[in-house]
Amino acid sequence: MTFPATRPSEQSFSQELMHELLLGTADAPGADFRVLSYYATVVPLGETVRKTAKEISQALRLSPPNTGRSVRRLVEDGWLEVSYRMGRVTFYRVGPRVMTLASRPADGRTRPAVASVSFLPGVYGGEDR
Repeated sequence: MTFPATRPSEQSFSQELMHELLLGTADAPGADFRVLSYYATVVPLGETVRKTAKEISQALRLSPPNTGRSVRRLVEDGWLEVSYRMGRVTFYRVGPRVMTLASRPADGRTRPAVASVSFLPGVYGGEDR
C-alpha cells in the first residue's frame, strides 16, 4: 500500500495553526507575531513571500528596523527561513517550526507515513520479500 507524498506548500492554514503560532510567540515582542502572521497568510504555506522588508513594513505599519529585528528573531527561532537571496534582498518563507505544526492533525497525533516502499514479485530473481 502506498500513500501520495505531500509537498510542503500543500499544507493548509487553519485556525488551530494560528492559535499555535500565537501561543508559540507569546514571549516575543508583538511585532514578531504580526510579521509571522503575515508570512503565514500572504501565500500558501511553504511558498516564498516575494515582498521586500520595506513592503512588509508598510503593510503591517511597522518601522523597517522593527520589521528587520522581528525577521531576524523569527529566523533564529525557526519560525522563518531564508528561501533565497537576490542581490542584497533576502526572501523568506515560513520555517520548520510552522511546517511541523501545520502537518499535525487537529487531535495532536502524528500523521501516518506519506510514502511506503513495496517490491514487485519476481523482479529480483524470484526472491520473496
